Amino acid sequence: MVASSTPSLLRRLLPYAVFLTAFSVVMMVLLMAMDIRAPRRQAFNMTDLDFRNVAQDNPQFITYIRAVHLHLPSSSLGMRNLVVDPPPQTEFVARLLQFKKGGIFVEAGAYRHNRSSDTEWLERELNWHGLLIQPNPKDYLILRAQNRLRAHCIHACLSPTPYPKEVTFREAIEGPDRNQEYVFTRVKCFPLFSLLLAINATSFNYLSLDAEGAEIQVLKTIPTDRVHVDIIGVARSEEDRNPESSRALLEFMGSRKYSLVHKFRHMYLFTSANFLT
Repeated sequence: MVASSTPSLLRRLLPYAVFLTAFSVVMMVLLMAMDIRAPRRQAFNMTDLDFRNVAQDNPQFITYIRAVHLHLPSSSLGMRNLVVDPPPQTEFVARLLQFKKGGIFVEAGAYRHNRSSDTEWLERELNWHGLLIQPNPKDYLILRAQNRLRAHCIHACLSPTPYPKEVTFREAIEGPDRNQEYVFTRVKCFPLFSLLLAINATSFNYLSLDAEGAEIQVLKTIPTDRVHVDIIGVARSEEDRNPESSRALLEFMGSRKYSLVHKFRHMYLFTSANFLT
């Protein structure tokens, strides 16, 4: 009687034992991750929310970005874009640069809404390297899944001022009753110049900029005496493609000594006055 009841008791206790083991493993992994992350945060002697007035070239702030937010290039292949041909604007950039090998790019808005990247072909075919920036949490997961081998990446938006800030990102999702619901995520916004300093690239070849309508404000934050970019591609949405907004962009880029070289459906390409083809 006692012998037969023992296996039955063990069978009842087995699910609890499995749960406790799995729970212990998960908690151990989380604690290890916190221990690893804590020294990184201590490199910047402020909390995440207490850096609104920090200068964009503050050395501690740059260290903070590198240690806490910047992800290194992947070490293994993941999902890859199977499209062999580059997007039209990417091919145009490559031709302007005479298919330069080993160039440097910065792409803000990479893989937005599951679109292709402007720089993946440059990285894959011409061995370019650089930085990918994406504020949308869902799009950032898609970006990370690409496992780009020569691109740093960061989950952040670009600040429209020379100072960092934090904003609430609202994302629409379909609820259980097919009603639209919203998920709110706090996202860091860093000045573009700060990110360039974090990857040691204040002189580079191509900036692909999609800041969801804030492109001019973002570009205004860049100190022209400390940054040089050969080619800048500025995204243009349907709403922005009106004469007034186009004129404002052309006038601003002209004031920065950049000339319009081509208009694509979703992008204007500009070259620096110091750019030599």
